[in-house]
Amino acid sequence: MKLPNSHGTVYKEKGRRRKPWAARITVGWSPDGRQLRQIVGHFATKQEGLDALSLHRVSPVSPKTNITLEELYLEWSAGKYRNISKSTQDNYRAAWKYIKRYEKAKFKDLRTSHWQNVIDKCAEEKLSKSTLEKIRTLGVMLNNFAMQNDIINKNYAKFVELPRSERTKKAHFTGLEVKKISEAAKTIPWADTILIMIKTGLRISEMLGLTRFNVDLNNWVITGGIKTEAGKDRIIPVHEDIKEYIRKWYAKGGETLICDAKGKKLTVKRYRDKMYYPALAAVGTRKLTPHACRHTFCTRLSDAGVKTVDIQKLAGHADHGFTANTYTHPEIETLRTAINKA
Repeated sequence: MKLPNSHGTVYKEKGRRRKPWAARITVGWSPDGRQLRQIVGHFATKQEGLDALSLHRVSPVSPKTNITLEELYLEWSAGKYRNISKSTQDNYRAAWKYIKRYEKAKFKDLRTSHWQNVIDKCAEEKLSKSTLEKIRTLGVMLNNFAMQNDIINKNYAKFVELPRSERTKKAHFTGLEVKKISEAAKTIPWADTILIMIKTGLRISEMLGLTRFNVDLNNWVITGGIKTEAGKDRIIPVHEDIKEYIRKWYAKGGETLICDAKGKKLTVKRYRDKMYYPALAAVGTRKLTPHACRHTFCTRLSDAGVKTVDIQKLAGHADHGFTANTYTHPEIETLRTAINKA
């Protein structure tokens, strides 16, 4: 019996095949009038092909049904990377290196067990909890993208479980170490930038990304921040202890506030390896990471009795997100008082 118009067709392909019957539909027409066809699937019997066509009319099969994990990642990243920061891109690229063990697999064939296997293997390699979370996040985002394109109907990566880990206390500089850094800031090159991170809570990438346009010397506030909606363009009153250093860097007139001798922007790696760690060694403190400055900032505010909500605002934590246009003058003065307690 002839199938109805637009229903599709089932035909037997040549050669010896395990599934010789192909179900095909027309998805459009080319400018020169040729049919544009899509294979719905291959089947062992003609009836299975006919059933597939009927099911397709109810729940259409995506033309990307056979896309591989690698192909889907490349398509997803081509759009996603245009709208996110380079540091976030780098995080996704790093996570992809662990997921790509299944790069040639058809995405529709990946199940929770595959995504869980990626996490388990990475856990065996002693990767950090943060890295495992980023890998899982990328898996969830790729599954969402596949669902949006009708490749799968369930986000299998959402069911992945991360290994339990003991909560470790974040390292931070002691009061004595902060005092040594503060005293050294006047004489040891780049020690003042360490103090700036300790007194502002800025991440290393946030500090290096500041320009003079982010600094208001009249009102002594810095507008800056990245990573989260709460952290973007947050207002940070300048602590009394670092005003002279902010003014010094501002006067250099470089591409960024903190710049090299030629006024050029510093990369995170160059600053960390060539400026930050050598300065710490010269000061004589422990070799803590640049992020320890941020932990020190929050810890000192907490120890000084600053309210949690104000610490969250100053640090740009997502729990209390609001940007520069929501601040009123009294709020800035409240934060100025808070930041100078540490």
